[in-house]
Amino acid sequence: MSKNEHNDLVLESMHELRYFNQQLKNFSEQLCIDLNADKVDQNKVIDMKSHQADKLRNLAISIANLSQLFTTRIDFIDVELNPNVIEQLPIQKVNVYGKFDKAKKMLHSLSRKKKVKVQIKSDVKDSRIIEAYSIIDILPYLLLDNAVKYSPERNQVDIEFVYYDDCVQIEICSEGPFVGADEIKKLSDKHYRGRNALKIDGCVGRGLGLYFVEYIAELHDIDISYKSEKYQYEIDGVPYSNFAVSLRVPLQ
Repeated sequence: MSKNEHNDLVLESMHELRYFNQQLKNFSEQLCIDLNADKVDQNKVIDMKSHQADKLRNLAISIANLSQLFTTRIDFIDVELNPNVIEQLPIQKVNVYGKFDKAKKMLHSLSRKKKVKVQIKSDVKDSRIIEAYSIIDILPYLLLDNAVKYSPERNQVDIEFVYYDDCVQIEICSEGPFVGADEIKKLSDKHYRGRNALKIDGCVGRGLGLYFVEYIAELHDIDISYKSEKYQYEIDGVPYSNFAVSLRVPLQ
């Protein structure tokens, strides 16, 4: 890796880690507010209703999950610096549905802020287990984060699981900026962002999410494809259409 490539990796990694850290900060601050952390050392009992307690439990889970994402992202940096490191990463039993459900919960604050509903359709009784490297944790998160981030407000992201004997088929459908046929194959290129995505005010990115997704997918023999239907409407001059991500996860 050249010096310039090394510097780029540092900048890209810092961008991603800052993003995770901001979310962690938001969750932690909300937890402190809900727990009345300013009352420490005053010997006051925490008194709350059941729905408030559930909110705190969800915040605690989100903080723990984000901590795991930090670890996963750092593992990914190790792999980029030295591809041979992948052989040293732990292989774990992974519940495919569970990873997407966790990502959905981690993105709850973002989806609620944008008033975007994330819905998973699956026969959870038929959830499958695969063996995968630990960095697979970041794949569903990046895909759902992308879907929510680019979705117009008051819209919906649908994730559907279909189980076969040899694979799990997953389709993520959402509304997003129209992607031309000439751009589809470029979406997983490092630093590439669609021309219509660039037009959206306040929607920043470095074109790394789908690059990471493609890398992790190839590592696990997961087939992935993208499809953008003909655009249906415009918002602030940006054409939008239905965007679908299809994954075929092989079962051992």
